[in-house]
Amino acid sequence: MKSILQSIACLMVLILSSGTIMAQNVTELTPSKNNTLYESAEGDLCNGTGDYIFAGVTKNGDIRRALLQFDLSEIPEGSQIESAELKLVMNMTIAGTKNMTPHEVLTAWGEGSSDAIGQEGAGAEATPGDATWVHTLYPDQNWSSTGGDFNDTVISSADVDANGSYTWASTPEFVSLIQKWLESPEDNFGLILIGDESETTTAKRFSSRHNPNEGDRPILRIEYTAETTSTDIFAERPDRIELHQNYPNPFNPTTTISFSLPEASFAEIAVYDMLGRKLQSVLNERVQAGKHSVAFDASTLSSGVYMYILQTENQQLTRRFTVLK
Repeated sequence: MKSILQSIACLMVLILSSGTIMAQNVTELTPSKNNTLYESAEGDLCNGTGDYIFAGVTKNGDIRRALLQFDLSEIPEGSQIESAELKLVMNMTIAGTKNMTPHEVLTAWGEGSSDAIGQEGAGAEATPGDATWVHTLYPDQNWSSTGGDFNDTVISSADVDANGSYTWASTPEFVSLIQKWLESPEDNFGLILIGDESETTTAKRFSSRHNPNEGDRPILRIEYTAETTSTDIFAERPDRIELHQNYPNPFNPTTTISFSLPEASFAEIAVYDMLGRKLQSVLNERVQAGKHSVAFDASTLSSGVYMYILQTENQQLTRRFTVLK
């Protein structure tokens, strides 16, 4: 036991003397912009602010390609990308299982104010700054090749079938691309999703960043290792699990709930009535060590006193708040 403690002590000394350690982090990003390239000779169709993006081929033989770009600025410079995966929610198709692949876009493009009507499959009239089949920025800046300028390299692959959530898993190519964008933000022009273009009737519709259901919007999930000073790590990492009093309290209709974790753990924050009936889950996911906060909207609750409970892998903490309407 003594030798083990001595080894740990020596390791701590080495870490502290080096001044830096590597901290594991996870971030989930929604697109900073997205659009759909609707095949047309005139290049006058797109859907910049629509609820949906499309990829594949329609029953009439027209190609659709989805564009997505993500802002990586919240990832610290010098970080090492460990994994990257793309999640999209598909919500309309008449096709069976089709393979779909994201690729690196090679040219800057735009998202204008176009907004298609109905199911949005036919697109809308392009507006200034939109990306179209012909244009990077409508009406006077063009792709080098119609249909978008992109790298042929497949960075990930997924078979998309019926309605639901689909994930393009992390690959060495995907990680390498995100690392490149982190180190050279000027090269980050985003991704283009290519569906099965070998036949007709393969198109799939996905929720866009403008979709009213926030949980269905595209997500780029990145795990990275960030270099930080050892003094920062030990100063910021809590030494125990804490659930703080929400603020403001009483409130109507929104408040913020804060909590602290000394190490990464599954965490759920849920709201209960005073009879112990669960009303709503505010947070339910694996969370990194540190201090965190989540917003809670009590619009659906009546005035009164409620409990909110933090449940981790090995501890449960409870506090109360008051809704006043």
